[in-house]
Amino acid sequence: MHGIVLKGLKDFVVDSYDRDTWQTLQREAELPHRLYVPVTEYPDEDVLTLVETASRLTDLPVPDLLESFGRFIVPPLVETYGIHVDADWTGLELIANVETYIHLALRAKQISTYTPPELEAEWRGTDTVSVVYRSDRQLCHLARGIINGVGDYFDEPYVIEEPRCMHAGDDHCELVVSRAPGV
Repeated sequence: MHGIVLKGLKDFVVDSYDRDTWQTLQREAELPHRLYVPVTEYPDEDVLTLVETASRLTDLPVPDLLESFGRFIVPPLVETYGIHVDADWTGLELIANVETYIHLALRAKQISTYTPPELEAEWRGTDTVSVVYRSDRQLCHLARGIINGVGDYFDEPYVIEEPRCMHAGDDHCELVVSRAPGV
């Protein structure tokens, strides 16, 4: 898992609760005193264990935690990868172009085993983008949160339908993202 995600998770917990809660979470997840640097790669299990532990400690379902975290992490992601974002894009255009302009650039620069999820985006009219998400991590709830976070960032509320989901036995997730009515 890319370090920016784990650093973002720490920031999310500290911002939502406090630093002591982050340290408690690390200790309960048996990952005490681990530092997460944005430009470093970490085992996927770190983020999965931290999220599962946070769910247990807060009684919040993992999908809800992942979606909230996804919304939270958008501003730092845009700040970090903004060089790949056209200044004239809308939020939907960013969503439609993540794979082409950001994930492919990340894969091209990687000399490690880090792999972002595979996304296929297709426009369906002028106000709807279908995003096919594939990843062994099955973090489609995080993807949904990131999509809503892009909507927050661009002040474009979205409606998201998910006709296919890996958690329901499908081989991929499909997130159909539309501008909310009246926007």
